[in-house]
Amino acid sequence: MRVYVFSLLTTLMFATPVLAVDARIENAWVRPTVPGQKVAGAFMDISAERDLELVTVATPVAAAVELHFMRMDGERMEMRELESIRLPAGKTVRLEPGGLHAMLIGLKAPLGGGDSVPMTLTVRDGAGKQSTIEITLTVAAPRG
Repeated sequence: MRVYVFSLLTTLMFATPVLAVDARIENAWVRPTVPGQKVAGAFMDISAERDLELVTVATPVAAAVELHFMRMDGERMEMRELESIRLPAGKTVRLEPGGLHAMLIGLKAPLGGGDSVPMTLTVRDGAGKQSTIEITLTVAAPRG
């Protein structure tokens, strides 16, 4: 029995550590759509206790989700896909209309006000370890 307990403890001591997610998600929402619309923006405030990167987002309501940056250049809108979004320790990163956001692509059905959208965010730390955060966003009209 002692050999078994020692073996188990040794295995647990040297097991690959799981990334503890030190991040908080607030004000998470998705823009409502009209019938036939196949894309929607998802927005939220993310704060991390240590340096992290948001690397992927997924939801069962869309075929894909891309991280995007959008800005206006005069009267021309510029939008580009990002590989990741840096989440510096102690700072709040806002995913918001007209800036950083998650773009839901290939929506499977229209999103109406009050609907819930489950979402999985994958973050990576400086050592390359990844972890997921499960959240639920509410479909709502833009604030302000």
